[in-house]
This record gives sequence, C-alpha cells and structure tokens, in this order.
Amino acid sequence: MSAATATGRGERGGRVPRAELARTARQFPARTFGLLGALLALAGGATFLWVLTVGGAARAWQAWHVNFMYWTGLAQGLVVFAAIQKVAKGHWSGVVIRLAEAAVAFLFVSLVAYLAVFLGRVHIFSWLHEPRPDLGPWLGTKFFFLRNGAVYALLTWLSWRFVRHDMAPDVRELADGRPAERLEGRDVIMRDAAILVVTYAFGYSLLAFDLMMSLAHKWVSSLFGAFYFMGSFLAALMALAILTIAVRRRMGLGPLFSAKQQHDLGKLCFGFTVFWAYLMWAQYLVIWYGNLPEETFFIFYRLIGPWKPVGVAVFLLVFVTPFIGLLGVRPKKHGLTLVTLALVSLVGIWLERYLEIVPSINGGAGPAIGVPEAGVTVLFAGLFLLSYGWFGARYPMLSPRLAADTLEREHH
Repeated sequence: MSAATATGRGERGGRVPRAELARTARQFPARTFGLLGALLALAGGATFLWVLTVGGAARAWQAWHVNFMYWTGLAQGLVVFAAIQKVAKGHWSGVVIRLAEAAVAFLFVSLVAYLAVFLGRVHIFSWLHEPRPDLGPWLGTKFFFLRNGAVYALLTWLSWRFVRHDMAPDVRELADGRPAERLEGRDVIMRDAAILVVTYAFGYSLLAFDLMMSLAHKWVSSLFGAFYFMGSFLAALMALAILTIAVRRRMGLGPLFSAKQQHDLGKLCFGFTVFWAYLMWAQYLVIWYGNLPEETFFIFYRLIGPWKPVGVAVFLLVFVTPFIGLLGVRPKKHGLTLVTLALVSLVGIWLERYLEIVPSINGGAGPAIGVPEAGVTVLFAGLFLLSYGWFGARYPMLSPRLAADTLEREHH
C-alpha cells in the first residue's frame, strides 16, 4: 500500500494501517547516518590528535570540554523530551518520539568522552592549580570525578531503561506482526519517565555547578544549574526539529508528520527560546542588583572587551533571531524556515557553552575559534550521528502504536 493510499484512508477513517506504520519504522536511513558520522568522527579525531601533537593541548582540551557539555546535554535533553511527553500525556508526538529516544545511544559514547575529560583535566579545571580550601574535599580530584561520573552513569542507565521499556511493544510487533496495545506497559513507562525527568533536573544542576561554574574562581549562581539544563533542553528541541524534517522524506513520514504536529514542535521551540531568555535575565538581574564583585566579574568580563562580540552573538542567535523568526504560525509550519532557525539556535547555544567555559580557563586570553575548536566539534557531531545511526539500524525508529494513536486523535 502506498503512503498516499494510507493517508487517504487515515483521513476518512481516522486510522493508518499498522502494517504501513511497521514498514515505515524500518525505513530510517541508518546507513547514511552511520557513514556520515564515521567520516566526520575520523576527520575530527585526526584534527584533535594533530592539534595535541603540535603544542595546542590547552585549546584542544578546552574545546573538548565545551563540546562534551554541549553534545551530552543535547542528547540527554532529547531523551528527557520523550520522557516529558509520557508524563504530560502528549499524544501529539507519537510520530517523532522515537527520533528523540534514539539519542540515548550517544549517552554511552559520552561516558567514554567523560573519561577523556579526566585525561585533560589539567587544561580544564583551574582549581587543580589553585586549590579551594574553603570548599574542603568537594573539589578534591577523586571525589569530584567519581561523583560526576556516577551522575552521568545513573542518568545513562535511567535513560536506557526508559527507552528500552517504551520500545519493547514495538520490537515485539515488528518481530511477530501482531499489533501492540496502545497502553501496553504504560505504568512502567510512566514510572521510568517520571524518575528520569526528576533525576535530570537535579543531576544536571549538579553537573553544571561542578563542571562549569567551578571553573570560575569563587563565582556562584544558584540559578546556573537550571540555566544549563534548560538550555540543553532547548538545544534538544531544535535538534529534534532538524532531525525530523531531515528524515521525513527518506522514512516516508510526509503523510504521517502533519503540519499540525510540526506547528506543535515549532511552538515548543519558540516557547523555550523565550524561557531561555527569561532565565538569562533572571540571573543577570539579581547579579546586577546585588552588585557584588565576586558575582559581577563573571558577567562583566563576558560583556566587555574582546569577549563582547561573542556575548552579543549568543543573545542574537539563541533569542532574538529565533524569537522574531518563529513569531506567527507560518514559519513554524514551513520546514526550511524551521530548520534554518533551529540551526541558528544550535550554533548560538554552542557559543554559549564556549562563553561559559573558556574565559574561565584560558588565562585571560580573548576568544579563539579556529581549527582546534572546529575539529573537536566535527568529532563530536560525527560521534552523535554515528551512534544515532547505530540505534536506527537496530531498533524501530517509528513506534507503530504511538503513531497510530497520534493519527487517530488528530483525525477526530
């Protein structure tokens, strides 16, 4: 049966044949993702090693930390998006939810990348050279890396447990051809989703404090944890929009992923863009009003002198451009417009991570974005695509039961 026929029947009867949905679930271009990811990872890895050998270790490891915090947060945010849909009973996302859950594969890669952060620690964590006796053992090397490694490992396990339970009915359906019940395993999946969402908020707040805020000597912001994990969630929404539109034609999702669903996804991208700006302003306002030197130096250093262009670029790319571009219904429903604005936002969030990390550890130097930074970014992008393709080659990238539920509700 053709996709057009399936669509026609769906519009008249509110249903799309499950056999058609099961066939679509197998059409993810895993090979393309894997090949492109492998090429990018090889090119980026070679560049990273070359920079290390020619004396650029400091910039190479700083770029590693920037990309580790960026890509790990993005991947975790994608899985958390799927979990939030379960908790909130967001039935509209049934067609795209597996595209978000597939990012769980990268979380296992990020555990290895975290070990590399430990290897390059002397170039990243200034408190190794300038001890902080006022914090006692909290910034002791062993406790620090074991503590944060445990958080990453726990979140990876919770994410995989949630995704595995949510996929189980679809895996069985594709194996034996018998349609899975819409509510199969609902209680277990809801429990796993709720635990993951709560752990994400607490865990990523701690990771932001330890792996980013601690880099700036004696700078403290109680809002920084939320700012980091919500920024990562915004990046995840933008990435999901790009991934969905990129694979829509190859997977035959055109008849399934409606303009209404894209509009819903666009509204989330717009809403969390505004929320990012709100958190940024809330953090800035308290620091400005308090006017305490131990707080203001972090902000002012990034808004004056050589770092000012980067700070302005972050504000324009993450907030101003997407905010203006996504106003109204039409831009959210137009695929090319949504992808373009999502890419702009993702670049801005990468620059935000760079702005939060590098000025604290580069010894007072100005911004330098060149071969080391580009090479490591390409490496991580390649690893993300490679792991995404690995997942897509082994598991259904469309949930027939959830997609059928979405389409049935949409046509009633």
